[in-house]
Amino acid sequence: MKRLPRFFAAAATLLVAGLSPVVITSCDVVKQLAGTYNMTNCKYELRSLTDVSVAGIDISRGLSPLDAPRILGLLAGGSSTSLPVACTVNLDVQNPGTSEALLNGMEYVLAIDGIDFTSGSVARQLSVAPGATGSLPLSMAFDVAALLRGESRDAVMGVVRNLVAMSGLASVGGDEPSRVTLNIRPSFNVAGRPVASPVFIPVSFSFGGKN
Repeated sequence: MKRLPRFFAAAATLLVAGLSPVVITSCDVVKQLAGTYNMTNCKYELRSLTDVSVAGIDISRGLSPLDAPRILGLLAGGSSTSLPVACTVNLDVQNPGTSEALLNGMEYVLAIDGIDFTSGSVARQLSVAPGATGSLPLSMAFDVAALLRGESRDAVMGVVRNLVAMSGLASVGGDEPSRVTLNIRPSFNVAGRPVASPVFIPVSFSFGGKN
């Protein structure tokens, strides 16, 4: 079976320290390690943002005549103590390698325009054959009200405006696109236990903006 690069093999050995030698050297574990290593070398690109909602209003397919005034009121700087935002980030995962890339779960950290918006983990399985492209949807929900204070207020409202502009209200969008950095860390399975990859994978993209 193909040997892993030394640095990854060493990191994996540390991660599974304490497990029995039989578990560590099993073919399944080596396959998982190789598959996860391949996942860290995949190319990640944004396919789409879907299921976008702001303050409980689904803006993915446009705004109704009743919803538009409410959204515009929020963007005008209302003093709401809660402003929940949810969306699904759909990524294309392209495997350039010669063997399967495997995902058994992952952690993520989402930052937009240099501001940390949310972090979390998902228990999702994904297998991408060599030379193929898979789809990885990540559903996220967070409340930006806590970020609408102090120096980050204008930047955060710019992000919300760019999200709302995607619904068809182009006039409310910011002049500049929102720049997203999504750091993801896949995990593999060792004796039924998830173990995180030693590295985060940065995925960057932009949305919105008039320029």
